[in-house]
Amino acid sequence: MTVSDTHILLLPSYNTGPRLREVVVDAISRWRPVLVVIDGSTDGSELPLLELARTDPALSVLVMPRNSGKGAAVLAGAQSALERGFTHALVMDADGQHPANSIVEFMEASRRHPDSMVLGRPILPPNTPIERRYGRKLSVGLARLELLGPGLDDPLFGFRVYPLAQLLAALGQRRGGRRYDFDTEAAVRLAWAGVPPRNLWAPVQYFSRAEGGVSHFHYLRDNVTLVWMHARIMAELLLLRWPAMLRNRRRWRVAGAVLALLLACGPSARGAGVDPLVNSGHLLAPLAPEWRDLSEAFLHHPDTRADFTERRFFSFKKDPVELKGEVRVSVTWGLSLHYTAPEERTVILDSKGTLIRTPAGESSPVADPRAKGADDAMLHILQLDLPALGRDFELYGQRDGASWALALVPRTEALRRALDRITVKGEAATIRQIEIRRAARQAIEIVIEPPHPPAAFTEDELRRCFRYTQRHKS
Repeated sequence: MTVSDTHILLLPSYNTGPRLREVVVDAISRWRPVLVVIDGSTDGSELPLLELARTDPALSVLVMPRNSGKGAAVLAGAQSALERGFTHALVMDADGQHPANSIVEFMEASRRHPDSMVLGRPILPPNTPIERRYGRKLSVGLARLELLGPGLDDPLFGFRVYPLAQLLAALGQRRGGRRYDFDTEAAVRLAWAGVPPRNLWAPVQYFSRAEGGVSHFHYLRDNVTLVWMHARIMAELLLLRWPAMLRNRRRWRVAGAVLALLLACGPSARGAGVDPLVNSGHLLAPLAPEWRDLSEAFLHHPDTRADFTERRFFSFKKDPVELKGEVRVSVTWGLSLHYTAPEERTVILDSKGTLIRTPAGESSPVADPRAKGADDAMLHILQLDLPALGRDFELYGQRDGASWALALVPRTEALRRALDRITVKGEAATIRQIEIRRAARQAIEIVIEPPHPPAAFTEDELRRCFRYTQRHKS
């Protein structure tokens, strides 16, 4: 089982029946987290999932008030996942047709190529309906016209990983692509936007009604929708999109050649994010005496409140995603990030781990040793506990009067898979900026404003922003 804080598994479902819970349980055993979007189901198939979600924090269930189509369900789930901080989602049918044993392979391909969409190329079983075989051939031909060449090996197969911000930018404001036209239109418009496709083989199976198979494909209505979708796309291509698509195809060819060259004879792009602080002249011993006074000041620092802005940078997105809120730091209670935009939630980090509090309730992320290492580092940073940080990180630091900067480079392979480095900057015993960098162009930056006038946290604040209960009063 793999746990991720960037890639989420997304299953849209409409009246899938008893097979839904079986599919979801199998998926959770392979990948966490999982988000199921119930698209206005009326068969009660969501009830077992809602019960399961109460005991398993890896599962989230989003219930839509009415049936709006597969595309609308995927886009609603994509928006929810992006707001929760995920960057990519693997969309998978909830009826068991798509291969759960290919989830990890597709997710890992997306992690290696985050700028791309990873598309399934189906291995069709012998019982595939003949009309579907011919329909796919026709769709492949039309998609080649719409992309001015090959690229989409199967535009109808919905088992695929999307970069979420790009997907929502391409389809979020449009009226089309909300039903069975979603898979094709999403792939074509992402390609027009410059997102290169990568195709992987994946088996598919078809179930008869006796086996619990469910199909909501309406032959006349949905085929008319697909024909109208292709007509719209072809007209838009001829009138507007063809120059950009030609440029994209040239860029993909050049990028492929450059990547091959870099892999063959050059350093990795990860090294592009060189930090001048990380050099032997700034290497710190865990018991660095020249930092002892600052560590003491942190250890006895009073409770602090301040406004903050968080920016999340992604390799596939030009502008960062920006979040705002208020941070509270306490030597006793830990760290509390109360987000006010784009949605209200509170992330609490203390000795017990991480707790996420939203208007809908509380949840704890699935246990992940890599995430725990980063969480522990954050707690030690709040106390500037250099010996504790030195167990898992090489420490590099520089002081200039009251200003200081500290860089943490992971020592272990497990931490290196989750982090490139953590950089912290501050004034005296106050942290002003934290950057958590995963790769050269993927990072989270938290900029903290000057703190509010010092005052002890009220009991109401402690209840709202930390794991404080009535029993703590005594």
